[in-house]
Amino acid sequence: MKVQGKTLPVHELTANQPSEFAEVLASATEDDFSGVFRPDLVEQMRKQTGWPLSELMLRLGSIAKLYAYAPISKFHVGAVALGSSGALYFGCNLEFPGQALSFVTHAEQSAITHARYRGEPGVEALAISAAPCGYCRQFLNELREGSQLAIHLSTGSTTLGTLLPDSFGPEELKNTSRLLDPQDHHLILDSHRQEDSVIRAAIDAANTSYAPYSSNFSGVALETSSNQIFAGSYEENVAANPSLSPMEAALTALNFSGQGFTDIARAVLVENADSQCSQQSATSAVLASIAPTVPLEYFTATSAEPPMAGIAE
Repeated sequence: MKVQGKTLPVHELTANQPSEFAEVLASATEDDFSGVFRPDLVEQMRKQTGWPLSELMLRLGSIAKLYAYAPISKFHVGAVALGSSGALYFGCNLEFPGQALSFVTHAEQSAITHARYRGEPGVEALAISAAPCGYCRQFLNELREGSQLAIHLSTGSTTLGTLLPDSFGPEELKNTSRLLDPQDHHLILDSHRQEDSVIRAAIDAANTSYAPYSSNFSGVALETSSNQIFAGSYEENVAANPSLSPMEAALTALNFSGQGFTDIARAVLVENADSQCSQQSATSAVLASIAPTVPLEYFTATSAEPPMAGIAE
């Protein structure tokens, strides 16, 4: 398994794990591992260990924690999301030296974003190595599962509704869509720019962004020195501050590929031209802290058709 460009020895992954689990874990986390366990592999691990799914998710959370990048707090958090498909997705916290702490990606955000990046239509449960902070509880409340979302901790299992009573949610602003619902904002650039694969990836990400409150449809695409492209889209929250920037979403995808932030060779941000807010300064700031020699390529796009409905009239 590679983390930030470095291969972790198998003994680090399987330390303190039962032998029947360590064996399948070692084979599943080879060099091409990307922080995802297919449903069939999840079932195989459950059968071999005899553990309930919640226990398996918590055990895997200790592996997800190895992906964390926390040079400021030195506090590493791992999370595992259970998609409605039955697949499991890693999440971890990411911090960016020199930047405000408001740019930190929390492990819970990372796991949900990872599942969204892989096309999951829903998340049924989340296992976390530490209890979710209020910020993350608010972020999770943007999911359609809402208060019914299962939360697994080392101290036991509960629901988001129990952890976030009397919540402020999307319905308060009459938003009928939810974070993992399909989105299409029909943004376009001129044809010669859309032929560029990195710009195209950023446009596609912007078109799938979830921004029902500000309509700041935006996406970031990162190309590495090995010519791989990782894209992320904006994920907005009704309470504003827990929103996840498209840059953080793209970095989440890159991080679980095993490549490091120093591998970034190109960065593109696309957002709609008529937005009342912008991701440009935030994206530039984070990029400068992790890949200071890489300039941000910035484009604004127009919509060819009305965006999909989100806020009820």
